[in-house]
Amino acid sequence: MLKDLGTPARGLVRSAGLPREIRRRRTVLVLVILACLTLIVLDARRSAGSPVDPLRHAAAAVFGPLESGATSAKIPVDNLRDRFAETDRLKAENEKLQADNEKLTNELRTSDYARNRAAELDRLLKVAPTYTVTPARVIGIGSAQSFNHTVTIDAGTADGVRPDMTVLNGDGLVGRVVRTTEDTATVLLIGDRNSTVGGRLNATLALGFVSGRGESGGTLDYKLVDLKARPKVSDRIVTWGSKGNAPYVPGVPIGTVTSVTPNQGALGSTATVKPFVDPTRIDTVGVVTGPPARAPRTPVKGG
Repeated sequence: MLKDLGTPARGLVRSAGLPREIRRRRTVLVLVILACLTLIVLDARRSAGSPVDPLRHAAAAVFGPLESGATSAKIPVDNLRDRFAETDRLKAENEKLQADNEKLTNELRTSDYARNRAAELDRLLKVAPTYTVTPARVIGIGSAQSFNHTVTIDAGTADGVRPDMTVLNGDGLVGRVVRTTEDTATVLLIGDRNSTVGGRLNATLALGFVSGRGESGGTLDYKLVDLKARPKVSDRIVTWGSKGNAPYVPGVPIGTVTSVTPNQGALGSTATVKPFVDPTRIDTVGVVTGPPARAPRTPVKGG
């Protein structure tokens, strides 16, 4: 019985104590607010020697280093951001400079090529000044049909190019046209084994035939018609020409004699000829598409 009656009594004591604690907290809060208001009023009335100054100085001593540290920490972050921005700017400028440099380099290359091509065309006209020549460029090299040494040029029947026309460049004879399409032509080089060109010695006007060896360097063999005649080293050989100027027109430089070997067991000799045209460095060529301008010949009367 006593145990049952004691439990409600303890509950009443706790309930009675709760309001007093709340009232105590409220009283403390009111006093703090009044103290703050008093300090604010006193600080506002006194421009110097305020009683709040010690508190202000204490707060400055505590929070000042923290604020300074925060500011100091912010500066490296700002500097890092500026450095990234500067790096991006420099990278963009570098890329632009590289692009400009590449553009200028290409322009210089194009300019050099244009000058070289103009020089080749000028030399071409000097080799065959009286003929009608159609300029062309080599666009391919290799074998064609039964020939081993040929080049393909970017001029064809649409440009007046036909088979058995002479092809030359600024150095001399390149070969002859053996096949054509509307836009291209195949040229048999004089160094091919199947190539034979009538050649004349400049010094003696002796006639002979120049044949290709089929070598990559284009070395030629030269045999004179007159077996008793003998060419000399450094003699120059030019074409003597063909009937109707096909396949070769006269007077085109072929090459220079580099050595002479007597024919074994037979009369005559064979000369080794270095061609004026390097078959590995052919670019701009000309196809003789028209005969030379001819003035009326004046008859010669005997005395």
